[in-house]
Amino acid sequence: MKDLITKERHRDSSNDVELSLLEETQSDRGRLVYSAPFRRLQQKAQVFSLETNAAVRSRLTHSIEVSHIGRYIVSEILELIKNPENKLEPSIKNYWNDNNLSISNIVETACLMHDIGNPPFGHFGEAAISEWFSSPAVYKILKRVLKTKDTKTKLRKRVNLLDFQKFDGNPQGFRIITKLQGDDEFGLNLTYTQLVSYLKYIHEPNTSKNKLHFNKKAGFYSTEKDLVSKAWDSLNMDKNTRHPLSFLMEASDDISYCISDIEDGIEKKIITDIHFFEIVGNGIKELNNSLARKNKPRSISDKLVEKLNGYNEDNKGDKKAISDFVSFKTTISNMIVKYVANEFVDNYNDFLSFNRTKEMIHKESEAYQILEILKNYTSSNLFSSIEAEKMELAGSAIINGLLEEFSKLLDMPAEQFDWLINQNDNKKSKKIRKNKLDIHRRLFNILPKKHLSAYVTSCIASSHKDIEWNSRAHLIVDFISGMTDHFALETYQMLKGIKIV
Repeated sequence: MKDLITKERHRDSSNDVELSLLEETQSDRGRLVYSAPFRRLQQKAQVFSLETNAAVRSRLTHSIEVSHIGRYIVSEILELIKNPENKLEPSIKNYWNDNNLSISNIVETACLMHDIGNPPFGHFGEAAISEWFSSPAVYKILKRVLKTKDTKTKLRKRVNLLDFQKFDGNPQGFRIITKLQGDDEFGLNLTYTQLVSYLKYIHEPNTSKNKLHFNKKAGFYSTEKDLVSKAWDSLNMDKNTRHPLSFLMEASDDISYCISDIEDGIEKKIITDIHFFEIVGNGIKELNNSLARKNKPRSISDKLVEKLNGYNEDNKGDKKAISDFVSFKTTISNMIVKYVANEFVDNYNDFLSFNRTKEMIHKESEAYQILEILKNYTSSNLFSSIEAEKMELAGSAIINGLLEEFSKLLDMPAEQFDWLINQNDNKKSKKIRKNKLDIHRRLFNILPKKHLSAYVTSCIASSHKDIEWNSRAHLIVDFISGMTDHFALETYQMLKGIKIV
């Protein structure tokens, strides 16, 4: 593990005194926690958009819970490694014992920022952006702007259109922390270890992928591939390999979200504890019996069945409902955390040599099958609820509407867009008026300065017109995907003339 943890950053730290590894990891955590994108997570939905009930989770509260699970897993790993019966080499034990707080900080920070790239309205927002950039209208825009008759395939390659057609919160999050914060082009300038630990997926959108779980989506865009390569090189990692600590971040999210979503459903009275314990309880009991017949490990389901048999349906008030569920949730979390810690330590060398080819909570495990029971229940009874689906429909319409309005800035030559950037120049201001670009100018003036700075930096690095359009599209997507649910709604209403604030 020692070789995979470094204090090195893309830009050298401005500190006069060299910091310890622990101090550097604390610095990474602080840079994230005090950033605006992290704060905006409090107004981005976990499941229920535009939620007024403060007891229901936002992306921020969810991320905090995931970070707790991450620290919990690391502490359990440390206890296993310290066990005298453990056969790991003394040097490994010593490193973990000496640096467990630093490792815990790295995992915690990766967990805290795992959802930082999610757009308004969650996965529906992601789908809306992907589908909009895959529409015929976008190809028509490209043909006009680039003055070409190229096929869709050629256009897609020329402007790296897959950055947007494969839009996802994971690569967008990496872009946010590395490009869209701070006063220079280095973003939060996190350590290379912290950046690589964030990468749940390890390819850019246009590269060929094998069937490994962590290759199924893009992990970073074409605009960040050079930085990712530098990070891998710094840690002596082969390209397109996953850092061992990112497995712990992913497992923390898997443990946290499915049970927390159900708790929110009970809080909102979309589902009841009685219904949950009936359906999920039966599923877990069936799994337990199946594992017993096959003589497979069933320690988690044994404990859960014992817990389920202890619940009584009498006197089930609201407080009792949440109390029983919290007890059940805590048992699941504790048991699966211990499973993850054991899985990591038992397969330590595979993780450290990058030979691990499946998830931490893999399909053959009892933990996976239990989480699948919970996910299936959530999908059938929560995500398909009228309340959730209405918000998803509204969210899709809002994101599409915003993209449609801001597409005016994409459907113009680079020269005209440059007029907008330099509109304070008298000659270019006159050109804006002469070419009737006043609406374009007003749309442009809404864009954040930090995002514009990232656009300008990208264009300075490459004057190629194809790269310019890609940078411009990122500028628009950076702005829209960074909005909170409420701000997206307000901006949509303003642009459509529905409501003027």
